[in-house]
Amino acid sequence: MTAQAWDSIIEKLLIIGINTAQGLVRIALLIVVAYIITKLLRAALNRLEHFLVYATERTETISGAAGKRVRTLTGVLWTVGCGLLWFVVVLVAFSQMGLNIGPILAGAGVAGLAVGFGAQSLVKDLVSGFFLILENQIRIGDVAIINGTGGLVEAITFRTVVLRDNAAVVHVFPNGS
Repeated sequence: MTAQAWDSIIEKLLIIGINTAQGLVRIALLIVVAYIITKLLRAALNRLEHFLVYATERTETISGAAGKRVRTLTGVLWTVGCGLLWFVVVLVAFSQMGLNIGPILAGAGVAGLAVGFGAQSLVKDLVSGFFLILENQIRIGDVAIINGTGGLVEAITFRTVVLRDNAAVVHVFPNGS
């Protein structure tokens, strides 16, 4: 091999090394920025939580009920926000490594569509539970009639309401119904 061929190979290797180093630096900066955003998101949600608890606690008849409801809702917002943020970070990192993210996004869309059709009742229950808690329609300790069954509300989650009737039988109702 001639000296010119060796120079060409070395030059190409240097370009590859420089591009790799630049990509790693960009990924590191991206992770640092995402970490800072998660800290800011957590601080903002904490402030929002304290504000909402303070604003709604005065109108509550049961002490602490507003705090539980607000903490539940801010927890959901935290989970969704962080999940979306880190999903985007991973996609951008893959892009920086030279991977084509188009097929990944298409696959995620198809998988999301399939899961959406398969989990329709679960999503219906979760959305209904979210609004049930948000709107404070029923609380733990209330006496309620759900689907023709009356009793004491023992638990409320995003998916279900647990009711105990007069005969001490526990009934679990999905929030979608």
